[in-house]
Amino acid sequence: MPVRIACRSVVGALAAPSVLAVTLAFGGCVTQPVPHYQASVANQMTLARLPRDARFRVTTGPDPAGIQAQVRSMRYAAPGNGSWSDYLNEAIRTELTTAGHYDANALATLDATLTDVRVSDGQAELGGRFVIRRDQSIVYDKALRANAQWDTHFIGMLAAADGLNQASAIFQSLLRQLFDDPEFAAAGRRVANAEAKIQ
Repeated sequence: MPVRIACRSVVGALAAPSVLAVTLAFGGCVTQPVPHYQASVANQMTLARLPRDARFRVTTGPDPAGIQAQVRSMRYAAPGNGSWSDYLNEAIRTELTTAGHYDANALATLDATLTDVRVSDGQAELGGRFVIRRDQSIVYDKALRANAQWDTHFIGMLAAADGLNQASAIFQSLLRQLFDDPEFAAAGRRVANAEAKIQ
């Protein structure tokens, strides 16, 4: 009779290392949520250059088809409901809130749609389209991509741990592409100028 190997969902920072080691050692499959998004220093330094009145609310589209997020026997999932688009929403709101540029009632909307999510052994790719609208006018519209590569480990548990870290870090990299874009900065100034006129 064939042996069926079920994937386990690993929840909890303390339980994860021991469960991961045992499960991978016996050839099992683990589903591990990535950590909740943390704002990056580089992104905060860039956002600090935006005018104070440049504030946005954030919307995101559905998850893209064909998501690949697995290294060896570990599958990665977004925290919470498992939606990578919701994770992107959390990431943008975290960065903007930390920098003082998020407002759930803002007239300007930053809409983000994931187009690609790929995390594998030694590499990660993330793609998204970002659109800023104000007063029904599009002031920014661009597709961006982030790529990362790293040395792989022979030991499966170490390779899986690297992949877990990179699955979160690649979102920081994609948002750095956005915030560093001179056209994004110009859109932020337009939003700020429009806000100043109605105050």
